[in-house]
Amino acid sequence: MSRFVLRLAWRESRGAWRHFGYFFACITLGVSALVAVGSFADSLERTVARSAKSLMGGDVEIRGTQPPPEDVAGLALGSAGDRAAVTRVRELVAMAQAGASLTQLVELKAVEPRYPLYGALVTDPDRPLDTMIGEGRALVHDSLLARLGLRVGDRFRVGRAELTVSGVIVREPDRAIGVFSLGPRVLIAAADLDRTGLVRPGSRVRYRTLFRLPGGADATAFRDRLAASLPPAQRVTTYAQAQPGLRRFWDQLTMYLGLTGLVALMVGGIGVAVSVSAFIKEKLPTIAIMKSLGAGWRPLLSAYLLQTALLGLGGSLAGALLGSLIQPLLAPILARLLPIELQLSFSPRAVLAGVAMGVGVTLLYALWPLLQIRRVPPALILRHEVEPRLLGRRPWAAAVPIAGGLAALALWQAGSWKVGALFAGGLGGALLLLALGARGVIALARRVRWRAPAWKQGAANLHRPGSHAGPVLVSLGLAVMLVVSIALLERNLRAELVDSRPDQAPAFFFIDIQPDQAAPFAALVAGQGAEAPAALTPVVRSRLAAVNGAAPTPGVKARREDTWALTREYVLTWAAEPPGHNRLVAGRWWTAAEAAREPLISVEEEIARELGVALGDTLTFDIQGVPVTARITSLRHVDWRSLTSNFFVIFSPGALEGAPTTFIATVRARPEREGHLQSAVVAAFPNVTAIPVREVLERVTGVLDQIALAVRLMAAFSIGAGLIVMAGALAITRKQRLYQSVILKMLGATRGFVARVFAVEYALLGAAAGVAGGALAAALAWVVLRWAFDVPWQWAPGTLLAGVLAATGLALLVGILGTRRLLGRRPLGVLRSE
Repeated sequence: MSRFVLRLAWRESRGAWRHFGYFFACITLGVSALVAVGSFADSLERTVARSAKSLMGGDVEIRGTQPPPEDVAGLALGSAGDRAAVTRVRELVAMAQAGASLTQLVELKAVEPRYPLYGALVTDPDRPLDTMIGEGRALVHDSLLARLGLRVGDRFRVGRAELTVSGVIVREPDRAIGVFSLGPRVLIAAADLDRTGLVRPGSRVRYRTLFRLPGGADATAFRDRLAASLPPAQRVTTYAQAQPGLRRFWDQLTMYLGLTGLVALMVGGIGVAVSVSAFIKEKLPTIAIMKSLGAGWRPLLSAYLLQTALLGLGGSLAGALLGSLIQPLLAPILARLLPIELQLSFSPRAVLAGVAMGVGVTLLYALWPLLQIRRVPPALILRHEVEPRLLGRRPWAAAVPIAGGLAALALWQAGSWKVGALFAGGLGGALLLLALGARGVIALARRVRWRAPAWKQGAANLHRPGSHAGPVLVSLGLAVMLVVSIALLERNLRAELVDSRPDQAPAFFFIDIQPDQAAPFAALVAGQGAEAPAALTPVVRSRLAAVNGAAPTPGVKARREDTWALTREYVLTWAAEPPGHNRLVAGRWWTAAEAAREPLISVEEEIARELGVALGDTLTFDIQGVPVTARITSLRHVDWRSLTSNFFVIFSPGALEGAPTTFIATVRARPEREGHLQSAVVAAFPNVTAIPVREVLERVTGVLDQIALAVRLMAAFSIGAGLIVMAGALAITRKQRLYQSVILKMLGATRGFVARVFAVEYALLGAAAGVAGGALAAALAWVVLRWAFDVPWQWAPGTLLAGVLAATGLALLVGILGTRRLLGRRPLGVLRSE
């Protein structure tokens, strides 16, 4: 790079800060959003990695719905040495009852004396674990005390066992972490679980066997030895794979939050383009002089490109600092979904990535207006007053690398080819549609004949020479699209989860009903005033053993979420007739004669695609060591929103005869009778677990509220960037507006009339951006609801109208604040200054 380029870039940069204040603010705001999200994600990853052994509870874990063979643990420990340790944990969902009427769904955990192998179980009072559990004592989460009205020392019942509250769980090292739990934790000794009578054939119990290895032992080799001697139903993992569900959920959430922040940076990029375009327009005489003195367009372009990069670097560094300071504000919103203490820390990786993203967006958005330097002829120094427009072709060839560069940044931020491509394509389409909409609005403003003088002058400002209405409409419309689409998604999902429950939706799901309890359970429910007889369905728990006779083998590099159909537990049932809320999409249901000849099954269509099976193929299920093979005769579409008992696989009658069976039941009841019904069932059948549908849905919506709040916070950066673009456009055209107001006053217009003219212009800009952004938001929300969530679209005219009004109001506010000082200028003083 020549000395001329460096000196010119430095000279122009020293005096350019007053021109690029809004440029700087746009980049700072966008980068701060990216750095805040990236820093939070890194802090979470470091917290999980630092506590990996505690989060799992050991170096290696065996997890399954059936207990592993006793000899496997003994052989593995023998090979690991005398210093190795093992402990077993059983977890299940149960009902806690206090008195005759208070019941609560809880997550029950039974542990052995060596628990925990890693980390510390913090309790109140702080005493050794063996003095807090066992012999009928239990540790509970404080929320259970509040819900059942208990205190330390009080007694409550779980199953058939009477338990005494010995203390409160403050922190549990290996609590399964997620954004949702069914109920408060109750911690008891293994012997007390046997007294409850909850573990029966067919009961849903999670068995965990945890190993602590001696120092220096290879956990991966130990895991491989265990896995080789265990059936596929037993999942063996090391501490490095601790909490995969947690990592997967937060990786996805922070990715989408990061993309939301990237939208703010892209909106800010429009402000960069506007500022650079105005700066180059002001520098046209200077560029023409340098060209007439022999300077080529390449060194001039290099100098101004370097200047822009330096300004972008400054804005990015400021944004990195602001984002690091914002992280503590974002963390409390999301940390409510984490039952672990998040340790916030400075993230160099997030800062470097944010700075690189900011500089990249700056250069890509600035390149198009900077390429106008090529079209500046030396003679322009003499002709710019009479021939202000540049001649020659626009640099259309540069559009491809610019678009490609922005798409590459989106792919980098997403960390996924699929998500990044969808984001880049969606953002590009939105920008194109908004640009076309802006041209349409400007053309409409030119053609409409306004009668009121203020409206006529205000609308004319949209299409006058030098107007920046197009960039303002695009940037503000993009921000409105993002915010309104989030509001529409949240409203539709909430309506689907809570407000639009089917008329026949149950009040409860009851699980683990034993065969000999089915008839008395149905009689009890009927006697408690249920709205309809209990719908009892037999279920058998199993694992997939073979597909068309071959054992299912997921690929070595396959992600867990991609192999769920092969590794999940299958809950089977049988039926003579197809369920009323299922629709056959292929094949037909069996007849009684066909069912008597061989085992037949009907498979849900989505899981059939995952398994790669069709009509006539066979599936083999392992039911506690007994293989059962059946032929597929039909595929079904299941309406999972029906809130009834739905199944991936349904067998023909008689195919599962003799298998260990339990029943699940759905029960409808009036809201005022739900508490009495639940208490009566728990008192009569202590082993039966009641899952209240209303309470579960409320917890889901609570999680949705927290996620939506975080996304709205990131979307606010886009709104801020859009308003900065508008304020920057007003500042650039300040001189033109000053002359316009002076001319109007010279022609007899009052200060109020001039204010109305400007107000009309800002209101039209805001309303147009609100309408365009709202229309795109509705389209985006429909696509996401239809294809990602499979949820029906519901119109929300109030939300769309609120988006238009909010955009109009914000545009008016920014516009009035930006031009109010012009209204007080006297015409004579302005004219004399010329």
